[in-house]
Amino acid sequence: MSDDDITILCTGDLHLGRHPSRIPERLGGPEFSPKAVWRKTVQRAIDRDVDAVVVTGDVADRENRYFEAYGAFEDGAIRLDEAEIPTITIAGNHDFDVLPRIVKDLDLENLHLLGENGTWERWSLEREGDPIVNFDGWSFPDEHVYDSPFDEYNLPEGDIPCIGVLHAELDSRGSQYAPVQSSELRNTHAIAWLLGHIHSPGIRIDSDPVTLYPGSPQALDPGESGRHGPWILTVDADGAIAHEQIPLASVRYDQLKVDVTGVNDPQAVAPLLSDEIHDYIQSSSSVGALDLFLARVCLTGRTNAHTALTEQRQTIREQLGTKTGSVDVRIESIDIETQPEVDLKTRAEGDDALAYVANLLLELENGAPSDEYEPLIKNSLDAMRQTHRTNAYNILRRESDIDQPNRDDAVSVLKREAQVLLDTLVNQKEAER
Repeated sequence: MSDDDITILCTGDLHLGRHPSRIPERLGGPEFSPKAVWRKTVQRAIDRDVDAVVVTGDVADRENRYFEAYGAFEDGAIRLDEAEIPTITIAGNHDFDVLPRIVKDLDLENLHLLGENGTWERWSLEREGDPIVNFDGWSFPDEHVYDSPFDEYNLPEGDIPCIGVLHAELDSRGSQYAPVQSSELRNTHAIAWLLGHIHSPGIRIDSDPVTLYPGSPQALDPGESGRHGPWILTVDADGAIAHEQIPLASVRYDQLKVDVTGVNDPQAVAPLLSDEIHDYIQSSSSVGALDLFLARVCLTGRTNAHTALTEQRQTIREQLGTKTGSVDVRIESIDIETQPEVDLKTRAEGDDALAYVANLLLELENGAPSDEYEPLIKNSLDAMRQTHRTNAYNILRRESDIDQPNRDDAVSVLKREAQVLLDTLVNQKEAER
């Protein structure tokens, strides 16, 4: 790296005040909080001696958690200020009125909130008194914004590189969270856009301009799977950008598919699962930062133990706690998508209940069920949606933003239940011989 390079640490969607979901109570310590990862992020910025830190909104989770967010953010902001590392931040939809208050109350020389009240604003990073990069930022003026912030973007092109900072939903027309299009980003003079709002990290545009969602630095629920942590951007003298993710999250959620074909003893599944998870973690490049791995396991393949696995999956989930090196491993959920070792085409011959179920499975697996089975799918979907609307799901909907079941969900449930029923009918038929 050249001395002329500009290094920027980028993070966002801290949601200080929240705690990752589904963590077993025995393991639910403060080391899993977003606050702990924010502290590690600040330390990494200081250790790397970056030129600036950018936070792309939603520092606080909700207004009623102002004091918790204030204390957590204050600690890191003061350390960065003392290290003379500028922090550039914007307000998102969750903290549109909270973050401006926090920044004002902290009153730190090196903490800069851009674009308050939905007005574009520019701040220039200087080195030895000369500006080396501009930051153009816009903050949410309200909880919901239905128009593109670029309708009001009129900051002039400068003589130095420009990096945009925005909390928005990309390529989602009709969104209530500042919808913007990739074409709008490309029509600006910025060499990069650092975005907030989406918790899943990733590069959305590779170049012209590089567009990045840093994602939440700590995964907050199973929907935020994969690696999480801040990103380092390096801008060289020619304006070329390199980027790397720093996996500092202490919690990781992921989905694993495990083929149990030929495993006919349910008790043999546990060591198989342990081996698969161990290999998966060892192959990950972020093991050193992890304290807890929560897996959503999907069992696939053909096995005579299909029914037993379905009946015992809760027991397997609860009892299969293991450790890989320093990483605690827990099974967050187990889906059984195995199939009994049954020749469905042969079983589908006839006009009894077994033939009906076998035919149903064949058509569901082919992905194009005939009109004969459409009422069954519709009734299943109606029942699932009715259950989803019950009061019992209110808390889950608020905590995890559970989507309403769709047709694919109904088909998946039907397949699982049909496989259990087929296994039962086959066993009954064999017993009658």
